[in-house]
Amino acid sequence: MSYLNITGVDLKELAKAAYRFSRPQGLGFMHFEEGELSDEEAQLFIDHGQKYFGGGLSLDYVKGRACKLNAIVRNGELFISGRWFDHSEGDLQDLLAAIGKPDCPLVEELPERVAA
Repeated sequence: MSYLNITGVDLKELAKAAYRFSRPQGLGFMHFEEGELSDEEAQLFIDHGQKYFGGGLSLDYVKGRACKLNAIVRNGELFISGRWFDHSEGDLQDLLAAIGKPDCPLVEELPERVAA
C-alpha cells in the first residue's frame, strides 16, 4: 500500500475537506445533510483518532457521506493512503489541492515507529 505524506496539514481542515469532497452512498442518503462540517464536528474525529490510534484522524460515514479517510501520525509525520476508498483519483487530487498539498510525496510504506 502506498501513502501520501501530508505533514503540516491542519487536521480540522483535512476533515472538513474530506467531508466536502465526499458523497452519500447506500443508505447514507437517509442521513445526508447539506452544508459543511463545523470545526467542532471535525474536532470529534480528531479526538477519536487520538483516543484509538494515538493521533491523526478517522473518518468513516459522516452525516451520510462516505468520507472513508484515515490520517496516520508516524514519528511526527502525517500520512493518508495513496488511494482514497470509494473516491476517484480526481476526488483525491481535489482534496490534496484543498489542503495545500497538490504535490506531496508518495511513499510505499509507513516509516517504522521510533520509541519515544
